[in-house]
Amino acid sequence: MFEIVEIPEPTTVRTADGRIVGYYAFGDPQGTPVVALHGTPACGAGYAWADERARARGIRLLAPNRPGVGASEPWRLGRAPTVADYAPELAAFADALDLETFSLVGYSGGGPYALRGAHALADRVTAAAIVSGSGHVGAWASIDDFETSDRVLTRLAARTPILARASVALSAYAARLAPKSSIRVAQVEMSAADRAVMAKFPSARAALAVFSQSCRPGARGVVDDYAILGRPWGFSVEDIAVPIHCWHATADKVVPIRHTEELGSRIPGARLTSWADEGHLAIVDRVGEVFDALLQHTPR
Repeated sequence: MFEIVEIPEPTTVRTADGRIVGYYAFGDPQGTPVVALHGTPACGAGYAWADERARARGIRLLAPNRPGVGASEPWRLGRAPTVADYAPELAAFADALDLETFSLVGYSGGGPYALRGAHALADRVTAAAIVSGSGHVGAWASIDDFETSDRVLTRLAARTPILARASVALSAYAARLAPKSSIRVAQVEMSAADRAVMAKFPSARAALAVFSQSCRPGARGVVDDYAILGRPWGFSVEDIAVPIHCWHATADKVVPIRHTEELGSRIPGARLTSWADEGHLAIVDRVGEVFDALLQHTPR
């Protein structure tokens, strides 16, 4: 069980090149830094349920929003971004908070970005945890593997981004206006295991903060996130030398466990743990296990 005292609000930091990054801070402010990368459609507020367990382990849990999501400034590339393009964004965020070294958690759609951080920032990333991570579309994964809503939005984001933004914005508005109704709609696609996890949140509004806060300035950043996950990542996971530990639930309806099994077979020395009969939200109950594994690789 976990506790969320209140719905978190983001903090912002300005990077050396002037970019604004919105992020959420949980756990022990003086603790060992762990940077947690959110899923899609989501933002860093989604790690509020990990606060107690991070604090108990002496972890400073920092959850930045990706470009265009929540309080974070949009991409500045002038072209369609890829997962590979996130490495300098992550490095700039770490620099702004004076993090010399840190470990990473990448959950669901955040998994590819955590892998990129481990790939490009091997001198700073001590280890990475990939939990229910989305696979590399076009390599060992397909958009057809995802559940219906994610499958539709990933395709819309690539083909008709204006329509995708309208759809996501409408859903976010409904989540803020009528959270109980929005939860009921979301539960239609959920497994029984995930519905049980959702029932542990103190309120529908708290459960939906991970989504509703992602669209505060508009839906463009969330839709960009969908589009990016449907493109080639732009790097090879086979080249990762940082310790990688993957977790995935066997009854995950959102991202099939096959994605993580394939990932683990491609990264030298990667470890894979499966959670039997649990769903996509298993991390909410199991995050302490994930933190403990990361701390084994982190000087304290």
